[in-house]
Amino acid sequence: MDLYYIIWNANPEIISGLPPRWYGVLFALGFLLGSYIMSWIYRLDKRDPNEVDRLTLYMVISTIVGARIGHCLFYDPVYYLSNPLKILYVWEGGLASHGAAISIIIGMIIYSRKVNENFYWVMDRIVIVVCLAGAFIRTGNFMNSEILGLPTGTDNGVVFVRGVNDILSYRFDGRVDRISFQSRDEEFSENGVPITIKIKYQDDLVIDEEFENNFYSSSIKSFMTGYEGIRKHIYEEEGKDLDYKIFKNKNVYYAEIYTQGIPRHPAQLYEAFYCLLLFIGLLSLWYFKRNSLNDGFIFSIFMIVLWSLRIIDELFKENQVTWEDDIPFNMGQWLSIPMIILGIYIFIKTFPSKKSI
Repeated sequence: MDLYYIIWNANPEIISGLPPRWYGVLFALGFLLGSYIMSWIYRLDKRDPNEVDRLTLYMVISTIVGARIGHCLFYDPVYYLSNPLKILYVWEGGLASHGAAISIIIGMIIYSRKVNENFYWVMDRIVIVVCLAGAFIRTGNFMNSEILGLPTGTDNGVVFVRGVNDILSYRFDGRVDRISFQSRDEEFSENGVPITIKIKYQDDLVIDEEFENNFYSSSIKSFMTGYEGIRKHIYEEEGKDLDYKIFKNKNVYYAEIYTQGIPRHPAQLYEAFYCLLLFIGLLSLWYFKRNSLNDGFIFSIFMIVLWSLRIIDELFKENQVTWEDDIPFNMGQWLSIPMIILGIYIFIKTFPSKKSI
């Protein structure tokens, strides 16, 4: 049987132990390229391209503030309202795209009034680069191995093992030099796909093999079945002996653990892909049809298509918080519905094929 899965163990840090991280670079790159594209759009629309600097500032502030506040209020309001200073701890993670969308709309209303520009005209252009930024940000989430998709239940998908790598590295307490993951040429089972965890100990490290065998059969087995950060990605049957071996090559010890990885939907890449396609589609629509479309029409297409796709994409994702398991739709889907309704309203309002005079 051919297996169609990949093992993903990317380090979120570009250079281990040093900033910046892939997510931050991709986040910033989305805004930088967006700013460049907006300058090009402004020139073709005979607007002052220097105005894009101010527009970008509004966008950056709106995105970060809205995404952070949205995450805090939509997903864990009790905690953050009880600990309001924690809202400022952006580095701890937690950004919500729906919060960013609401904040961007508010920010663009303020910007449009400041520069005396039609709000819908601004939004028709902003949403083009928002799609591009969304593609970069979701790729950053993939590099971070976060916003996980659900298990596929097949031999297709991505086995995210970064958390497994980090937990095991910590538990070996500096005794290992490297942990890597490799697929094995065995049959797929209903529990997962066959993978080997390959462990290289520190050079010239002298180990007590009896102690190490006990460590694998008891502690490592316990970690593999007891830690959520491992159980979400590795399947190990409880009550069954860990399948492993320890061996020595010259003066270096090695070990291999034979286990099963859980393939998941790369939901981050699904979203990155359709954001990129939407960017191309909206940019093409603006470039070829802008003189015949009412202001706001491109914005309406963005709202309808993006958030409809988001509802579908959520079907392949894990819920962000446990209380979402008890409601028929998760928070991302509920928040997408009013966005779509707003898009439909603007679409109907701006639909005429000939631009209003």
